[in-house]
Amino acid sequence: MTIRPARPNDRPTMERICAHTWEWGDYIPEVWEDWLADEQGLLIVGELGDHVVALSRFRFQASGEIWLEGMRVDPEYRRRGIGRQFLHHSIVFAKERGARVVRLSTSYHNTPVHTMAEQAGMVRVGAYQLRAADPQPGGPDIDLLSVECADLVYAFLSDSPMMAHTHGLYSVDWAWQELSPARIDQFLEAGQFAARIEPDGRLAALALLLSQPGESALWIGFIDGEVAALTELAAAARGHAARFGAEKVQVMVPDMAWLRDALSEAGYGAGEWEGELWVFERWLEGEAPSPGARSNGGDSGG
Repeated sequence: MTIRPARPNDRPTMERICAHTWEWGDYIPEVWEDWLADEQGLLIVGELGDHVVALSRFRFQASGEIWLEGMRVDPEYRRRGIGRQFLHHSIVFAKERGARVVRLSTSYHNTPVHTMAEQAGMVRVGAYQLRAADPQPGGPDIDLLSVECADLVYAFLSDSPMMAHTHGLYSVDWAWQELSPARIDQFLEAGQFAARIEPDGRLAALALLLSQPGESALWIGFIDGEVAALTELAAAARGHAARFGAEKVQVMVPDMAWLRDALSEAGYGAGEWEGELWVFERWLEGEAPSPGARSNGGDSGG
């Protein structure tokens, strides 16, 4: 198999490959042109002879992280090991472009992809469900943190059970990446960390509130803290979303029952997709750093 960048004239082949991904079709035809034009990503196809038999997209994240998404295999070429070969070639392709780590997600019941990921040296680092809530006009105010609160945020994240559970990752727009020191500083400067602050100045709960260009949703990329404070903070995020002009608030919730219960109490229910996503990663340079090393001010974020 050879891999090359996708071209506009690959669209008919893409549409045929994606025609029956799910009962309703596939989202890739809707984003194909945007993905082709996106300088922060790269669409690739795999060819056998003159036939395009697989496709995928690289989303380039900071510090050598690559998110793989939209991997599809031509139905006429399935059960021939094409998916396994294509994923292997994609990882090699990523390493050639300087990637430190490659990640992807897939449904919990997609056993063939689980097997392919494991054969490609990837390990599962999380299981998540989508939760969503409507904005709440007139909701409680929210405390947005500034760069002067950096020490408090770093201390909170260094001791965060959630950071340990999620392997130091946060999520936005259906993708995961490291919550590195560089990103923490960036989010503080942009006023995207919110907190519940105790009278003694301690952070009782912390959340990362993010939005993507062109997206109508406000994402909670990370949330942790004492249950009561976290519940209040998640509810306040709905008020913030209303003031922000977002149409909904979304959060990818790891498999922790107490957190899912807290978000339910704050008004978050099942999102537009009710399954569970499993996140896999493979480190291409050295071993994965510990969650604390990713967020304690070290150099893991570049």
